[in-house]
Amino acid sequence: MIQPHASRGWIIKKFVSAFPTPAVNLILKWVIMIKMPIGRKKKALVHIAKEDLHLDEESYRQILKGVAGVGSATRLTEKGFERVMKRFQEMGFKGLLPHPYHPVPKGRLIPSGSPQGLESITSNQQDFISYLLERLIWDEGHYHAFCQKIIKRPDPLTKRDGQKIIIGLMAILRKRTMKKP
Repeated sequence: MIQPHASRGWIIKKFVSAFPTPAVNLILKWVIMIKMPIGRKKKALVHIAKEDLHLDEESYRQILKGVAGVGSATRLTEKGFERVMKRFQEMGFKGLLPHPYHPVPKGRLIPSGSPQGLESITSNQQDFISYLLERLIWDEGHYHAFCQKIIKRPDPLTKRDGQKIIIGLMAILRKRTMKKP
């Protein structure tokens, strides 16, 4: 039997390429968030937080059970992971970043004259944009208006467009988090 997380990327890519609509993308992201188990990097982060907070095994399992309804990090879904990490942050876990409440994009800036900027937006960029939109709690209309203002079209199509949108969304998120006490 194939484990769901082992073939998740392949299934999603095939499905999205067969039905490339925003509605399908939204449904798939919901399925992943609600049903699919988290990957090994997120499991590792949960264990790093456990060690950082000096939690004994019993306390750790009680938190997993109470917050996410599971007895083990391997059973955590994306939604459960978010809840557990939020609880760990409430308990004092600061994360691995120098400024943990400010997300950091992967990769590098694409130089303005580079032909690489004209390549299609990557799935990593799309995933990071989705993450930022969730943090900002923006609806689709707000996002499309933002894209229209920044890149003069409703959705980013190229790597350069994706980069511009990510930089803009991160700036807005940073501004919001700085306003909070």
